[in-house]
Amino acid sequence: MTYTEIDLAYFNYAHGGIVNPTDRAEEPPGGYDFSGLVRTMRERWPHVLVMGEGDYYEFWGGAGMWGAAEAMRDAGGRAYVPLVCGLPRQTGPFAPVIFFDAQTLIVKRFFDHRAPDFAARNRNLLMVRPAGGKEILYLATGHGDIGDAIYRQADAKDHRRLAYKDRLSAVLMDFNEHLSGPNHELPDLGDPAKYDQPPKHDHRLRNTRGVPDRPYRRDTSALDYLCGHWNYEKNRREDGIGFVDAAEQAEIYTGTNLPVPSGRQCAQLDHILLSPALAERVVPGSTKIHDPVDPDNPDSDHKRISVTVRVG
Repeated sequence: MTYTEIDLAYFNYAHGGIVNPTDRAEEPPGGYDFSGLVRTMRERWPHVLVMGEGDYYEFWGGAGMWGAAEAMRDAGGRAYVPLVCGLPRQTGPFAPVIFFDAQTLIVKRFFDHRAPDFAARNRNLLMVRPAGGKEILYLATGHGDIGDAIYRQADAKDHRRLAYKDRLSAVLMDFNEHLSGPNHELPDLGDPAKYDQPPKHDHRLRNTRGVPDRPYRRDTSALDYLCGHWNYEKNRREDGIGFVDAAEQAEIYTGTNLPVPSGRQCAQLDHILLSPALAERVVPGSTKIHDPVDPDNPDSDHKRISVTVRVG
């Protein structure tokens, strides 16, 4: 079989580059600044970019989504076609946007959240095949609920069919969670200089009474369901539905959001999860969490994550 290498990327570009995210009166509010998006993506133009926080991208004739596609094309990037996604529980027009290269990928299905036959299990699901190829690549996205871990776990269950045997699937999104296990958990959660007690973000934290040996851990229930929880006695991950975290597969444990002024550590909240079949198709050495192009003036409060896979 002849394979096509497809580069996948997720980048949570803060508010989609909207100039004044607090001013909703103008159309669009202050306009958009795509310069940070261009600087970040230029390092390696992906065939599929899932961009988080596409604020108002489908409003005003799609000024945001088409403007972002235009800016990347003018900078020498691919001729992207944007697809606006949706969020569960109608949490506002801030959902991710999928940009795909139509020269490389043929779309078979995209399940639009506004269509009359929409079902939650197909939310933000894009099915493509490489031009000249036959295999179907399933791509999905979303955004982990910032309010409650119960919602994040419930939303994660909509992805379970993507982990079926032999299905080539990837879920690219900000889960608002990191994986369980010693390589991911933050050791400073009990520091009262950085977190109020009880913690300000108790929607992400749960008291574990010293398991491991500190008072608090972030809740990891959604990713535990998808990838498996960390068994400390056996020193391995187990009991998930089969997804493989691309960064963990590559033994990359750096955070994907940036440190905040209080000194709190960054965590690996943005993920590309691969089905078992697709995890076997990763191009060795292609997985990367990209540092900001200009660390003193970062283009977003999140980093980009990328991986390249082979699809026939």
